[in-house]
Amino acid sequence: MSVVLPESLGAEAADLKSPLYAAWQLTNECDLRCRHCIEGSGPGEAFPDELSSREAFRVADELIAGEVPYVAFSGGEPLLHPGLFDLLDRFRGQGVGLKLETNGQRLDPATCGRLADAQVKAVQVSLDGTSAQALRRLRPKASLRRVVEGIRSLREAGVAVEVNFAPTRFNVAEVAGAMDLAVETGAYAFYTGRLMYTGRAVSNWDRIAPSEAQYAGFFAAVKAKAREYEGRLRVCYHELGIVEELRTRAAHPAALIIILPDGRVKLINALPFTCGDLRRQSLCEVWAHYQRAWKDPRVKGFIDELAKDEKAIAKLHDWVAL
Repeated sequence: MSVVLPESLGAEAADLKSPLYAAWQLTNECDLRCRHCIEGSGPGEAFPDELSSREAFRVADELIAGEVPYVAFSGGEPLLHPGLFDLLDRFRGQGVGLKLETNGQRLDPATCGRLADAQVKAVQVSLDGTSAQALRRLRPKASLRRVVEGIRSLREAGVAVEVNFAPTRFNVAEVAGAMDLAVETGAYAFYTGRLMYTGRAVSNWDRIAPSEAQYAGFFAAVKAKAREYEGRLRVCYHELGIVEELRTRAAHPAALIIILPDGRVKLINALPFTCGDLRRQSLCEVWAHYQRAWKDPRVKGFIDELAKDEKAIAKLHDWVAL
């Protein structure tokens, strides 16, 4: 899924001495094996060489020293990472806005209270419909009840909530109801967009991908609800294909980095290129290389390849170091 920057982060990478946003995939381990997962996360899918606690603390200290104002933790499922709350404590009082992205299965009241105590500003929760059946078809063994109760527990703890919705052929008709539920449970933002043909979605594509007719109705419903809830729910969606987004990013690179579980840094989720390794390099070195890497002709070449065949994004995890 593409990273959606806070509205205040409009500066381009070339304008800054360090990134404004770090999206940190703490682990590839997950308690679910979702049919559309672009990372191929799941039980037993942790990278064999994920950062140790000491290495993760060093990366956190680099982000703090570099005055990176926003850090978002994801996975896999970040709540499975044994060092998550120690990392959150590392950032306490350092002027860094923290966010967590979760499938919503582990948001019991105690965990939500710990997230509030850690001063997490927002949690993005996956809410892919209003029927338990649709959710389980996309995320086998997931519980819709736990997701909804988790959102309510976050709000009771005083943590802001964003909702993410992944459209498939069997849940597109539920998006309006999901937006209603997001408002009812107190979420302030709703994110959605087209599925990406990569990761586990490749093998499941014929079973999960909406038709273009379904997408047309889906986005019409999203826009109608966005108008209905204007001023109450921030609605962000990617209606166009990935090529248009990547061409915009290549022309105007955003000031963000994607940190993989093993410390390598990607340009953006939707490109297969890495530009450094925080296990072995400083943030300053990686950031300087990041700014140069967007101009590498291989970036434009990959985007041009996608323009001819968007399914070429299936190569997303054949990582290439620039």
